[in-house]
Amino acid sequence: MNAHLKLMSGLILSLSAAQAFAAVPTIKQKLEKEGFSFVKQIEAPAQMTGWAGHMQQNPATVFISNDQKYYIIGDLHNAKGDNLTVDALNKHVKQSVLDDVWKSLGKSAYIQDGNVNAPRIIYVFSDPNCPYCHMFWEKARPYVKSGKVQLRHIQVAVIRPESRGQAATLLAAANPAKVFEEFNATKGKQKLKEMKPIPANIAQKIESNEEMMTKYGFYATPAMIWKNSKGQMETASGVPKDLKGIFQ
Repeated sequence: MNAHLKLMSGLILSLSAAQAFAAVPTIKQKLEKEGFSFVKQIEAPAQMTGWAGHMQQNPATVFISNDQKYYIIGDLHNAKGDNLTVDALNKHVKQSVLDDVWKSLGKSAYIQDGNVNAPRIIYVFSDPNCPYCHMFWEKARPYVKSGKVQLRHIQVAVIRPESRGQAATLLAAANPAKVFEEFNATKGKQKLKEMKPIPANIAQKIESNEEMMTKYGFYATPAMIWKNSKGQMETASGVPKDLKGIFQ
């Protein structure tokens, strides 16, 4: 083999090795693929890089060795026993998690109630057999009709066995908003027909809504999540006495 061919062979081998190395994902890329959201780089021990972030909206810190051989997910303490990650999570991750929660609510299976351009958005976990949900709906009418408030009723089935089929009927309706309004106008006295069997895609939506409700710490309906005038997220369960605090 002449010198030219040897040189070409060497370049090809070097290029192949570089491409193979580049194809190996870093630990950061691996964790991102698994669902970890990296928010902010933070202080870390020597030979490691630290990050504050969250996995499925659960705040956490991760420390990755610079040689890409090891990583640790968890808190970092100094020799005195002080937890060094709490402040980092509160400072860098809390708002990111709340923003992600708000995005998740927007992707839920809800029924629109009011002008979609209304500035105040209130998400309401609602069960078709919840009398307090009907009460809340009625008390919200003046605010919704003003065009300043919109409710997004996230359908769940947590009260009675028939709630699931009725929630499915609402979500599968040709005009869910119209059916929902007519149903609530009777204060729930006119029962909804149960959908049987429930299509798999509708059943999945209801299950996802219920998982979200539990994840965010709600165990009864109605349960509300909204942003106040300062953009801060607030929550409430039941029919609040101070409705203006929610609607204005």
